[in-house]
Amino acid sequence: MNGETTYLTGLAEVLWPCGGLMGRADPAADAPGTGRRRGDGNTRAYVPVPSAHNPRVILPVADRHAAARAVTAFAQRHSLRERLRAAALTSAFASGVAPLLLRDRLHVGPGHTIEHELSAALDRRVVIAVHIGPPRANRKPVLLLLTPNGRAVGYAKIGVNDLTSRLVRAETHSLARLAESRLRDVTVPRLLHEGEWNGHPLLVQDALPVGGQTDRPTRRQLLRCVLQIGSLEPVRVLPLARSPYRAELAERIAALGERPETAPLRACLDRLPDVRLPFGAWHGDLTRWNVATTPRRAFVWDWERLAFGVPLGFDALHYELNECVQLGVHPGVHRWLDTGARLLRDPLITGAGLVPGTEAAVMALYLIDLATRYLQDRQAEAGGSLAAVDDWLLPALAGLEDRAAREAGEPG
Repeated sequence: MNGETTYLTGLAEVLWPCGGLMGRADPAADAPGTGRRRGDGNTRAYVPVPSAHNPRVILPVADRHAAARAVTAFAQRHSLRERLRAAALTSAFASGVAPLLLRDRLHVGPGHTIEHELSAALDRRVVIAVHIGPPRANRKPVLLLLTPNGRAVGYAKIGVNDLTSRLVRAETHSLARLAESRLRDVTVPRLLHEGEWNGHPLLVQDALPVGGQTDRPTRRQLLRCVLQIGSLEPVRVLPLARSPYRAELAERIAALGERPETAPLRACLDRLPDVRLPFGAWHGDLTRWNVATTPRRAFVWDWERLAFGVPLGFDALHYELNECVQLGVHPGVHRWLDTGARLLRDPLITGAGLVPGTEAAVMALYLIDLATRYLQDRQAEAGGSLAAVDDWLLPALAGLEDRAAREAGEPG
């Protein structure tokens, strides 16, 4: 049993207090069309995909239409290879062939389960499929809630440790706050239910209408979205040195303790020029995985890191960084140092109050903020690809510090 299989069985204990048992498919024990094992009508079977040793999603054997819909919902179809793989998996589950090819099983015993809890919360029977994603510090189960015929009715999130529990509670608070806000061209999920399950925080939100009719945002769509999120609170232009943001960031760095990365982060923050910057809200994790657009609207989800009073443009920089590193961290970061600055010089951003000549300072602040988050969450220990702060972030930050001083007209 490898670490991923251990994680999967531990997750089963959270979702199904009766626990789960890993095994292999047994055609003589699986009742056709029901997903239940003969001899125990209360036991359900789930398929870890692609395998128990590398689980990314957990799909119900019994409900092939729900399983096929879940593949479509969870698939990352940003490349031709990803689209072809998603189409093949969807067809395999819709036809009933997939359970014959994917033999690993998670068998769940009888008792009151998360399905019962969610069905009661939504006042309708729901089937679940679970997305767990790759190992990282903020890894948590995301449950797609479906009707038995495969229609998506919502998503649920459950905190499984201190960090993910904090994030689930934060997103619950964010969705409640966003329900009172008016974003002209941005649609946010509605909070349908909040509570606890098996001692863990639980939130349920509705499913946004994203799919074949939506796509990744264009540059203009991205910046319009960034600015509308930024205006969730009145944008204020303040000197960096006297801004609440700088004081809070300094406190977060100090809370890291005597790590080797702490001193260079603190020193860089102290040496940045005291430029005037616009401060507003940011989503905190705006990436291709959390936003989809049509020509008229943006659909944005995963609001667990919503924050206020940060330099305008952080969301654009975050999106761009995650795009640039898709084919490699070091060449991607090198490219981002140029493309990120160009994003901040876009007339939409400068028209919102960002003064030309302050781009490097904003980019440096973003990297300091991101490094502090990664170190606080211990992302490197969990294996996050961008989390090795000393490998790429600190060198990039040193260059931005020099550039910020030149832009401000200070001696090098």
